[in-house]
Amino acid sequence: MKKTLKWIVVVAVLTGLGFWFYNAKLKKKEDVKPTYERAKVERMDLRTTVESTGEIQPRNRLDVKPPISGRLEALMVDDGDPVEKGQILGWVSSTERAALLDAALATSREELEYWEQLYKPTPLISPIKGAVIARNFEPGQSINANDAVVVIADELIVVANLDETDIGQVKLGQKVEAHLEAYPDTNFECVVEKIAYDARLVSNVTMYDVDVRADALPDFARSGMTANLEFVLEERNSVLAVDSSAVMEIVPPEDGAENKPETGPDEEQRARRETMMAKMRERGMSDAEIKKRIEEFKKRMGESGGQRPRPPKRGGMAEVLIDSSDPEAPDRKKVKIGISDGHHTDILEGLEEGDGVLIEKIKTGQHEAAGSPFMPKRKR
Repeated sequence: MKKTLKWIVVVAVLTGLGFWFYNAKLKKKEDVKPTYERAKVERMDLRTTVESTGEIQPRNRLDVKPPISGRLEALMVDDGDPVEKGQILGWVSSTERAALLDAALATSREELEYWEQLYKPTPLISPIKGAVIARNFEPGQSINANDAVVVIADELIVVANLDETDIGQVKLGQKVEAHLEAYPDTNFECVVEKIAYDARLVSNVTMYDVDVRADALPDFARSGMTANLEFVLEERNSVLAVDSSAVMEIVPPEDGAENKPETGPDEEQRARRETMMAKMRERGMSDAEIKKRIEEFKKRMGESGGQRPRPPKRGGMAEVLIDSSDPEAPDRKKVKIGISDGHHTDILEGLEEGDGVLIEKIKTGQHEAAGSPFMPKRKR
């Protein structure tokens, strides 16, 4: 009897503690109240881009080799000198001529001049127009037909590296803005000139080379410098835009059903992620490596946990919060949205310049967190 009573007391205590924790948790949830920041609809320029890095390389790099073995008698160009196609860069004596001239010089100056006029040296000729980027020999040195006396490069271009998730958004003739890491404050415009068909693996990532030609490369640009590039996907000037944190994407109603918030990434994102995972498994990557790559993918695509918000679907309907008679329950207004750069979203319909919108923030005690940009919000 006493043992039964003891168990009844234990069950009662546990039930009481559970009820107390439940009420405490419920009260904590009730204490969470939203706060709002105000933002205005403003006119601004928007553009969407794909970012990449690249390296400055010559389009053609050519080693200029002598037609014969012998001795380099003269070299009239230095590093950085521009050269024309067919220009004589230097003179080379064959082994026989060099020996003959040395013997003549030992005899007399007149003998040397006689043989120099009779036995002409062989010219070293530039096969292309460009600039000298390396001078490897000096006059008087012996050379053979396999030695690169000078190295000439023609036009410098930027070779960018894009992974398979971005290459589909790049097209020939596309505008690119770039700057060199050594000179970050100097931007220059480029265009896409060539997109490689053959991929290469870099740290188990499928990469493609994209040749980018600069309209006017800065004078300080040198082969081997690193460049940061932005491939411009779309630009819109002087459009009505609002802070992207104020935009909440919704799914249009179907069959008369009530609008429901979108609850996950779109099908395109999911398909791309699954493709990436399958390819990584084929390469023998571990689960930890796959998880790391997926997190990086999420950051680029703007899913939860990423550094950039996931942009709403262009041309679709979304919602924003506006003032109402109840400060704690703002009204919702439907708007039609355009492009987004991740920070601001183009408003095509529904708002005018100067209109105010609200950005929901959650406040709990001393902790405050902004609502997830572009992600669905709970209906009130």
